[in-house]
Amino acid sequence: MTPAVSGPAACSGQGPEAVPRPAQGRRDTRRDGTVRRAGPCYHGAMNEGPRQPAARPGEHLVPAHRVFALTDGVMAIAMTLLVLDIEVPDGLRGAELREALGQSLSQVGTFLLSVVVIALFWRAHHAVLRGVEWIDTRLFWLNVAFLALVSLIPFPTSVLADYGDEFVGPGLYGTVIGTASTVLYAMEVDIRRHTAGAWWRGAPPPAQALVFLLSVGIATVSPTAAIYSWAAAIPLAALENRIAARLRRG
Repeated sequence: MTPAVSGPAACSGQGPEAVPRPAQGRRDTRRDGTVRRAGPCYHGAMNEGPRQPAARPGEHLVPAHRVFALTDGVMAIAMTLLVLDIEVPDGLRGAELREALGQSLSQVGTFLLSVVVIALFWRAHHAVLRGVEWIDTRLFWLNVAFLALVSLIPFPTSVLADYGDEFVGPGLYGTVIGTASTVLYAMEVDIRRHTAGAWWRGAPPPAQALVFLLSVGIATVSPTAAIYSWAAAIPLAALENRIAARLRRG
């Protein structure tokens, strides 16, 4: 009976997953005549990860590292798509070119705003899922909803650049960002409910969601004031982090 091999020996082709066979082609055969097969190292890295906990009947648990990989890809693509809206017409010269460049400053400004927002979402998402090894069905679909809203960000960014002085610009942007923040908060509440036993431990009210959703109402009166109101998310987020740290200690 062949003994089980784990660790570096199993992953280097010296274990039972590397079975000596005649050469069968360059695609799956090593120089020493052994055939490469998907062994425990591959399945452990791609699907299994840590030991899977007991799941409810009919529920499929997803390894957290696969969710992180999907999230990283979606956010990278969303951030890349933002730059496609920065355009300058062709064939301009002199004063016309300078005027077109001046008009593109609003596009550059909304681009930088959304880059920062997506980067903060990425950081907050990793913080929320820190220590989580398996994702259940409810948390999985919450994550999908969050990614759907993040992938939508390039659209309200473009609308904000073109219609920043009308309700639809800051109103749509505030709705999308505020809703995404709310979904991310729901993910944190769901995790705290399982790990801490009570959702309020370490999960203070989402400051960013409140600021951006309230800005939608402000935009009905003054679109410009709604845009400036987003700056309140910075000190409120710092206050939120302090409250969260205090709740975790308590």
